[in-house]
Amino acid sequence: MKVDLHLHTKYSACANLELKTLRKLCKKNNIFPSITDHNSIEGAKRFKDCIIGEEILTKEGDLIGLFLNEKIKSGLSIEETVDKIKEQGGLVYVPHPFDWRRKCVKRLNFKMDVMEIFNGRVWQQSLNKKAKDYAKRKNIIMGVGSDAHIAPEFGKTYVEMDRFNSPQEFLKNLKKANLVTTKRSAEMQFRVNAISAFRKYLLKPLRIR
Repeated sequence: MKVDLHLHTKYSACANLELKTLRKLCKKNNIFPSITDHNSIEGAKRFKDCIIGEEILTKEGDLIGLFLNEKIKSGLSIEETVDKIKEQGGLVYVPHPFDWRRKCVKRLNFKMDVMEIFNGRVWQQSLNKKAKDYAKRKNIIMGVGSDAHIAPEFGKTYVEMDRFNSPQEFLKNLKKANLVTTKRSAEMQFRVNAISAFRKYLLKPLRIR
């Protein structure tokens, strides 16, 4: 099966991907989504047929919890956030670990389950390579995600893995997964930046979704 481990819907302030649009895209591309909205699991719960995740802003950058049942509040320490994820039986996924343009974690000396070694929104590919090299050196399970915020970003980055029935089986199967990655174009980069900025700085203050 194909799984996109990191993507956003309109329930992230900086994204505009409607759930009905995502459902069509998943069917078209035969991809099972892991919905990881910023500090929210509402979109994932409404979508239902997905891995429920959350990109959580800790005191030291973003962490993703996968296989969650409840929202985890932002502003905790890395260790507190990891504990909250584990209390729910979830997995700790580290997104874009070296991308200084975004809120990457400031340190990596904590217990993680998966490191994102390719993020579809990382423009400087040396940063994705740095993540891959680090994961290999530390023997960390590797994952990839489109980090899609708009529809055209979806469907180009995902893992091909065996089906799973639990977080632990997911982790076991991810170890031997095939990682499919695609760097986005300069045109797509411009479109994404424009839409994200519009939603974050104009729509969010007005509480419009």
